[in-house]
Formats: sequence, structure tokens, C-alpha cells
Amino acid sequence: MTRGRLVALIGVGVGLLVVGVAAGGLWLKEANAFYRFDGVTGPPGRSAIASAAPARIADFDHGGPHRLAVLVTDPASDWLGLARGFKAEGIPFTLTQDPQRALQHKVMLVYPMISGRLAPDILQGIAAHVRAGGTVLGFDLEGGGVEPVFGIKGEVPSQGRETLRWPASNGPPEEQTTRIGRAGGEGAIGSLAYQVTDAKVLAQYEDGGAAIVCRAEGGTACLMGADLGELARRAIDGRDEGAAREYVNQYEPSLDVLVRWVKDLYVAGEPMPWLLDTAPTGHDVSIVLTHDIDYTRSVVNSRAYAELERSAGVKATYFMQTKYIRDYNDDVFLTKQTVPMVRALQDDEGMEVASHTVAHSRVFKSFPLGDGREHYPDYRPFVETATTAHGGTVFGETRVSKFLLERLAGIHVTSFRPGHLSYPFQLPEALQATGYQWSSSVTADSCLTHLPHRTTISRAGSALSPIYEFPVTIEDEEKPRLGDRFEAESAVIAKIAAHHGLVVILIHPDIRDHKFAFEQQLIQRWKDRAWMPDLDEFGRWWRARDEADLDVVQAGGGWSLDVNAPEALQNLTVMLPKSSQGQLRLNGVTGHSIVPFK
Repeated sequence: MTRGRLVALIGVGVGLLVVGVAAGGLWLKEANAFYRFDGVTGPPGRSAIASAAPARIADFDHGGPHRLAVLVTDPASDWLGLARGFKAEGIPFTLTQDPQRALQHKVMLVYPMISGRLAPDILQGIAAHVRAGGTVLGFDLEGGGVEPVFGIKGEVPSQGRETLRWPASNGPPEEQTTRIGRAGGEGAIGSLAYQVTDAKVLAQYEDGGAAIVCRAEGGTACLMGADLGELARRAIDGRDEGAAREYVNQYEPSLDVLVRWVKDLYVAGEPMPWLLDTAPTGHDVSIVLTHDIDYTRSVVNSRAYAELERSAGVKATYFMQTKYIRDYNDDVFLTKQTVPMVRALQDDEGMEVASHTVAHSRVFKSFPLGDGREHYPDYRPFVETATTAHGGTVFGETRVSKFLLERLAGIHVTSFRPGHLSYPFQLPEALQATGYQWSSSVTADSCLTHLPHRTTISRAGSALSPIYEFPVTIEDEEKPRLGDRFEAESAVIAKIAAHHGLVVILIHPDIRDHKFAFEQQLIQRWKDRAWMPDLDEFGRWWRARDEADLDVVQAGGGWSLDVNAPEALQNLTVMLPKSSQGQLRLNGVTGHSIVPFK
């Protein structure tokens, strides 16, 4: 039995007795109370940031001719944003700097510019490729005499455009208008409007300029005026929040719509296209229920939610704050009395228990990284007010919280969520250094996508991190009350399910009442259509899918699907949009499904 006691926290804060004003009224700091678990100290050693080299184009330069080819004309561009966006959507692609290799593919994307980086003979080859029935997608022509191939006569740049509108779209309103940035702020993004001669305009900016155009002559030549690589990089690294219509609880598919348009272009132009589904076989959507235990009463209430989930045959992830200091936020609630309750969530109910920091501070995103030696009981962050805290570090919040949960509750922690979704730029490398695998630290709306993604070091978009991010879609703190907006949130899920996306739901178990009723309704309505695992289980499935290298190749008189997968693949669906090509033979994959594309 773990023993513990409440002791004075010396040298932190002010005075022996301080009265302040908090959301619920008066709060007391009686000697800044600190809860000590006798005989517990750690973790030992030091956590260190691993060196990470920038991603290389060569890392993605492989695969057969039936993939989408991305010809990178500027290695310093945001091509990695394209790669992460295409991987999430399940588009098979290859990156190359060799124009002749790209021209061997029926569908090729030239990024970020065409004429300014390619020799005249290559430009002529691109024109000939289109006339011969191929498909080419470009962004910036930069002159060079190929304008007639794309049906334009010039480009008009701007930093002030915010949206693309799709006149022919019959999807929901959120898919008819795509947000690309917010002018005049940090979210501003450059764009090009095309001066059309005989191209067809598929999307327009709010100022009426042509944003996406295509011209058909033999094959198809298209231009997209928004830099998709830059948009993807900024959005999925959580650096484009100003572009979103709403912060959370809504359907925001702006990045998804643009990537799906490229997917459709690939499918239309490639004789033997194939795609990876974004949901496991037999499911329309993945729903991950999560609970943030960051309030005294939440520890006890969590058991009721876990019993509901276990009885329904679904799982959930419980993000536990390891709060051992009484401060502005709340009283201590990681004690010898609550540790068995946390352990029971895993051992008795079969749920995942994850870290929700030590201090749960709104200003976690501004914490220094720390030296990687932070350990209990010496690590003592203190929250003074809603916007001030001291003594905390990113390493301390990740490293110490994980240690306490594993040491005291006997669980293995792989997932992390910061309090208030306060997201430090160095969090991906800190999570890697402290042994995590999964993060849920940002909202899906602010990322403009309802798919997970692999993070990058310092969220800078150049060096890949092994940490995967699973953004929050629906949460319980905005008004109206969660229980009063069930139909509205179910409608959001339905829109995401139409494209087999991911829905992460955050419910604080501070009360039962309408929140508990919401979850009951949710499970009842969606259980038959949705896969509802915990975050760790979904993360392992997604990572196996993301790291797998599948290729459709011609073999004699038929086709084969060759698979190189570092992790076992289960319940992965390969979609064949043009399945009349005949039987597909499988090499090296188990737990699969091959279906015609709907």
C-alpha cells in the first residue's frame, strides 16, 4: 500500500495563509499544501531531446508508376506538408526531383512552381504529357510559355484572400467554402488568382478571382492558386488557428476538401488508382471517447463513465492530472486514496489511463523546456492565477506526471493531453524524450482537418517526430450545455463519417447529469457504425497504416498489391476506384479488405 501525507511546500508562493478570488469564490493556500508519497522519488536519470535531421525528399522517392508523382522543384518548399496530407488521406504518392521519373506517371503534381525551375525541354515534356492524355497539377507557373497548356495568360498574387468557393459543390456548406487563411493576421497566406483564357474555373476566391482552374486537351492540366503544402504544414502543425471558422465543436474540413480534390484528380487520371481507407474495415468513422480528470470530484465520477463504456463494449481514454499541490486551480487530488481509483479504471474497467500534466496551467505553452532532470518530489510547479504560474517546465509536466501514474498506479502511459489544450512548440520532442507515443493537444477545427497526423519537431514542418497527434473534435465546455446539443454534435459526426474521419470527444467527468446522458445517446446512436477504441489502440492502428508502404504493380496478366509494413496491419481497407481491372493478388498483408471505391 502506498503511503502519503500532506506537507508544507516551502519556498514557493507567498505566506502561510493567503486568501484569493477564484471562479468558485474564495480559495486558501495553507502553507501551499503539498502531498508527499513516502518513499516515492523519480523518475531517475535525464530526458534528452533526440537529434532530428530534416526530412528528405529521398525518403519518399520510391514506388511504382501508378502512384501520384510529386515533382519537387524547390527542396526548400513545404513539400513535407503535401506528404503528410496525402498520407493521412490515403493517397499513394512518390516524391522526386527527377522530371523524367515524374513523367513516367500518368498523374503528376509539380510543386511549388513550374516554369521558374524547369528547363525548356522539361516544360515541353509536360505539355506533351498533357496532350498525350496525362494529368498535371501545378501551383505557380512563373511564365515560361506554358500558360496556353493550362488555359491562362497570367497570375495575380495577393496576401489578402481568405476563402475558396466551389460553385458546383453539392456537399454541406462547410465543403462549399474552403478557408485558407485570415488576412491581416498571423494566418495570412499568399495566393494566386489566374487570368483565364479557355480554362474552366472550378473554385473562386471571395474577390471573384479564379482559384482552381483546369483545361482539358488530350489529358488535363490544372492549377491551384493556394499553396497546398504551406497550408497543410501550418494547419496540421497547429500554426493556422486564425483560418478556422470556429475553434471546436464544428465541422471544419478546409484542408481535407483540398486534399480530397487532389485525390479525385488522381483517381480520374490514373488508369489503375488505389487508395487506403481512413477508417478500419467495416466502420464509417472512428470515435475516441476521452475524459479529462482535472477536478477533485472527477476522480470518483470517472468510475460511472467507465462502467457505462465497459457495459456498452467500447473503450475510452482517461487523462489524469497528477495534482499533488494545492493552488489556484484546485485542491490536491492525487493521493493514496485516489490512486486505487485510477488503477481500477485500467484493471477493472479496461480503460486507458493517460497523462494530463501535473499543474494543468493555461500558460503551459509558455513554460520553458527544462533540463530533463525534473523529478518528484522536487518538481513543484505552482499555478498562481488563470494566467500565471511558476516553477513549471515542459519536461516536468510530461516526465513527472508519467512517472507518478506508472509508479503509483502500475499502468503504462503512452498518451498525453495538456490542460486547456495549451500547446508548447517543443511538445513533440519533449513527448518523444519522455516515452510517449500519442498526443491530443489541439482541436480538429484549428487544424482544418478531421484526420490525425504525424507531428514535426517544434511544430516547424521540416523534421518528422514519431509522435502522432489526434485532435479534439467535440468538447463539453462551450455553451449550450453538451447534453443540449446532442443532435448538433451528432450532425457534425455524420459529416465526418461521410469521409471516414476521426472524432475525438472530450468530456470532463466533473458531473454526470447532461454529460453522462450525452455519452449514453452517443454510444447508442453510433456504436453500430463507429469503431470506438481508446486512444492508444487507435494510435497503434493509425501508425501501422501510416508507416505501411503499399504498391499496386502489374504482374503478368493481372495486378498485385505488394506490402512492406513495419507493424502488423489489421482491418485495413484498400479501395479500388476502377475495380474492373480484374482480380488483385495480395503479397505480404493480413487483416485486409479490398473493396471498390464508393
